Amino acid sequence: MGLFDLFSNDKAEEAAAQRKAGLQQGYDALSSSYGQGRDALTTNYGNASNLYSGLINSTAGGAKAYGDATGANGTAGLQSAMDTFKNSGQYGNYGFALMNGLQALDRTHAAAGNLASGNADADTLKYATGLADNTYNSYVAGLAPYLGANANATAGAAGVDTGLGAGLNASYQGQGAAANANYTGQGNADAAATMNNYNVGANQLGALLGVANLGASAFGGAGGLGGLTGGFGGSGFSLGPTSVGGAPVGGGLFSMFK
Repeated sequence: MGLFDLFSNDKAEEAAAQRKAGLQQGYDALSSSYGQGRDALTTNYGNASNLYSGLINSTAGGAKAYGDATGANGTAGLQSAMDTFKNSGQYGNYGFALMNGLQALDRTHAAAGNLASGNADADTLKYATGLADNTYNSYVAGLAPYLGANANATAGAAGVDTGLGAGLNASYQGQGAAANANYTGQGNADAAATMNNYNVGANQLGALLGVANLGASAFGGAGGLGGLTGGFGGSGFSLGPTSVGGAPVGGGLFSMFK
């Protein structure tokens, strides 16, 4: 460091600018990486979400039919369930089983000679009701897996969205922390340059005070003005090693330049 570096802030400002540029360059690179990471998260989670969407759509009809058949969707749902049931293969099987079962009962009661009795009618009603209940319950049981599958698909889709949200949140928090460190570092660089500028001012003031003190010491030495010039000797004024009309100069400020 040269003497005049004590009175200049150029180097400190240059160093601060270099530090700020480095911090900004590092943050820009990190910011780009965070952006790429968020794009990858969005793409991959989106692909997973699409898979769950297909499962949700494919099981939604069965889940609704289960709700209709169990009465969960109200009277309108029950009516819809009955219409759906009548159009199902199980209802066709029910009709076939009912016809054959009733014919078998008729033959049994006819052989016993009580086909027209109340017992025959009771047996017919019991068989038809039992068959209807069993067939319908079997129909509802067949729909039950759709409810679980739809619920699982919905939960899976919710998990995908939650995971994406958590991943993006972590990414933004990380970038925010990096931005804070960047701005803090740049602020510190500016503060250091400002402090150095203050120190430069202090050095300048100190130098001026030093010169003033030196002058004061020279003027305030032995004999005041006489100490500066060696005094007025004889009839002349002492200006150098010899006096004009006076004695030779023996001291004073100008003696420093002999």
